[in-house]
Amino acid sequence: MLLKNISALNFRNYQELNLELDLSKPLNFIISPNGMGKSNLLELIYYLSYLRSFRNASDKEITKKNETFFFIEGKFENKFLKNKIKIKYSKNKELIYNDKKVKKFSDLFGRLLTVLFSNEDIFIINGSPAIRRKFFDIFISVLDSKYLFFLKKYYEIIKQKNFILKDKKQKNLIAVYNFQLAEIIYYIQTKRVEIVNKINNLFQSNFNSLGLFKDKVKIIYSPSIKNSLFDIEIIKKELEKNIDKELDYGFSLLGSHRDNYIFLMNGIVFSKYASLGQTRLASLVLKFVQSEYYKEFFGIYPIILLDDVILELDKERQKRFIQKISEYKQRHHLDCFVMLDAPIHRFLSYCPISLHGFIHLIASFFTNIRIKHQILVFMPAMT
Repeated sequence: MLLKNISALNFRNYQELNLELDLSKPLNFIISPNGMGKSNLLELIYYLSYLRSFRNASDKEITKKNETFFFIEGKFENKFLKNKIKIKYSKNKELIYNDKKVKKFSDLFGRLLTVLFSNEDIFIINGSPAIRRKFFDIFISVLDSKYLFFLKKYYEIIKQKNFILKDKKQKNLIAVYNFQLAEIIYYIQTKRVEIVNKINNLFQSNFNSLGLFKDKVKIIYSPSIKNSLFDIEIIKKELEKNIDKELDYGFSLLGSHRDNYIFLMNGIVFSKYASLGQTRLASLVLKFVQSEYYKEFFGIYPIILLDDVILELDKERQKRFIQKISEYKQRHHLDCFVMLDAPIHRFLSYCPISLHGFIHLIASFFTNIRIKHQILVFMPAMT
């Protein structure tokens, strides 16, 4: 997958942006002083993929100060097909894909396939359950539009149910909501178990190879409604059994919004056992696994967005991480788009290609070097 052009109006600090990428040149540099908006460009591309900011900012907050709207557009190639996504926001959001209006978010969600590596990823491993649920919900939703539909429906019903639980009126509706929720929870649980089972071996092998560790790591899905038999009737009974307790508390105590994913190292929760470096590495590995899984599922590699995520690793693991990024592209001749907000000498010195070769590659874009991927490097301005 290759991104050809990015344009924007009133997005963050960009009053007007038009960035054209030459697909004949495998390496592109965007150089600017810190604080000039490199991460905002990452956010823009992420928004084109997932229709939201990775910074948990509202659309109003993303809109440039003193303006009432923003517009962003991305043109990209996917398996030799040209595609275009436009997003307009004023009071409402308007989505356009290949010049046709899109009514459902699920029809556009993940069409521009990206995986973001960011400093905040460490909280997927050692942060709150809500952060882990968000990561896996996005991961699964890109693979399964039905999951995204059910997830949205689930939160709509939970909101209605919580209103009744708090208001204590029309309590007969709680049973109706629980009946609707049971089917949705069953589907969500099934898909969450499925993804964890499919990526666990990849997570273990990449953690050991990248980190030079021999520790056993594992991801466990922990639903709030235990349902090892995957029986929808068990879910219905558990919801029914907790009605009185939920009325006392005034909100829903069970359901998909209370599930958790637990990351273990040698059988112990990461936050209680692993070092900061090991935890950071686990978050990087998780994103590698996500990228690999997308490739297997869709038959194309996602665009990789890197936002300076290696500073907490020691030098040897920084080196192995950057080498893996490079080998990841070279080995598969993939169409890949990398953004790196890190000192350029570190990227060049750790890459399998020699520094001398890279300098010449930057200067002349040798035609005899057969690189089919696209690299976009973000770096601070040199002083």
